[in-house]
Amino acid sequence: MPEDILIYVDNNLGNDTNPGTRSSPLATADEAFRRLPAYWPGRAEIIFAVTHRDYPVRTGAVYFGTPVGPDASPLVIRGGYLDELIVRATAPSSGDYVVMNTDIPPDGLIGAVLTRMTGIGSPIGNAISIRGNGSGVNSSIALQRTIGSIAAGDAFKVQRPAVTLAPTETLNLTSHDARSPNCTLVGIKFEPAAGAGINLLNLRAQCDTCEFSFRTASSFVHTGARIQGGIENENLTPGLGCQRAQAGVYIHSDDTSDVFSAVRDGILSGHLTFKTITVRVSQGGVLVPQSLEALGAPIQILTGGAAMAQPSWGTATNKARIRNVPGPVSDGLRVFNGGALNSPLGAIHLDIYGCNGDGIRLDMGSSASFGPPNKACGLVTTGNKNLGFGMNVRNASQAIVGTDMVSVPPAPPPTALTGAGGDVALDDVAVTDGSRRGWAAVSDGPRSNTRLSLVYVSI
Repeated sequence: MPEDILIYVDNNLGNDTNPGTRSSPLATADEAFRRLPAYWPGRAEIIFAVTHRDYPVRTGAVYFGTPVGPDASPLVIRGGYLDELIVRATAPSSGDYVVMNTDIPPDGLIGAVLTRMTGIGSPIGNAISIRGNGSGVNSSIALQRTIGSIAAGDAFKVQRPAVTLAPTETLNLTSHDARSPNCTLVGIKFEPAAGAGINLLNLRAQCDTCEFSFRTASSFVHTGARIQGGIENENLTPGLGCQRAQAGVYIHSDDTSDVFSAVRDGILSGHLTFKTITVRVSQGGVLVPQSLEALGAPIQILTGGAAMAQPSWGTATNKARIRNVPGPVSDGLRVFNGGALNSPLGAIHLDIYGCNGDGIRLDMGSSASFGPPNKACGLVTTGNKNLGFGMNVRNASQAIVGTDMVSVPPAPPPTALTGAGGDVALDDVAVTDGSRRGWAAVSDGPRSNTRLSLVYVSI
């Protein structure tokens, strides 16, 4: 069997003159990256000790090598899990949320991961991304997917990455491995200095309980790179099982003027949580969430970009969410300038509310289909109305919605996608049909205008 490459790093006890073994670790991330060979025939891991001190990265470029041969496996960069909080369920639930009596600030747990400690609703160790939480006694933690049935008294731990890599300048991470995924990140947080970003090039990383935190910087998933929230292939990561498949990635900033972009075959996929950052997909980039939470984070599908559902972004009882997007880029979901969104296999199941503009805006010849023919699409507004329209179709764009949008003629369902200006508009003019307005006005057939904008129910 080929020899494994295991590089240990400890910024308390290590020294960069050491061999990098478990008993004699290195001290810095830079030296660990430098020691990684150009190729390896077996397993390769960089293991960072949990010391509760950041690991600075002082270089602007890191090149990861290539596994070679039948026994070789892609690189693993391993940190750990920080147990932030232990909670016990105070009431039973289906598993989409956990009722608790711990008082936490609203959405203080967004982006963390909830891991089961006790109970029989799912295996011990099952981990799910947290989409948010309420505050006060008898509040709840909302999950992006179900963790299985919950009984009162079941215990869970809230986890975040325990190791922080802190680039001092914009960091370009490049892989020479053609496989996908070609890297696994476990319990790692990237937190560049203010004004610095992170660019991934051909690095296709599956991320278990990972975080990217930016301050006044934009970053790219570029040239065949990928961020996969959750462990897609457990066989590539010793010690991790299928319980970490939905322990995703949290990407956030302190200003929506910061942009996180997927371009040139870059992909954002899996279990994704965004906060206060603009997510932009264009020029061959693709967005394919398996679950999605975007708080104050507009999603933009622009020229040459695509968004897809395989089969959906949420479920009927636990929808993907885009909420509370502020101005000036204030639409929740914008498909613009020829961008495309398609959900051919199932309803997209998306809840958009509280945005300062339109919930969904299609513009400049863009297209979106939110579900398969003659089926539901699952577009709703369950919180505060969007300040514009629920959906605004403009400038020769077209939208295809599901039968559920008009399933209770002459009125749409009470939670159907909407806004203060109305349910749906063509070029900023609310759709009407005699006395019927909004989705009810679309029930009898397609609605279009002289600017070739079009909205209709898929049949």
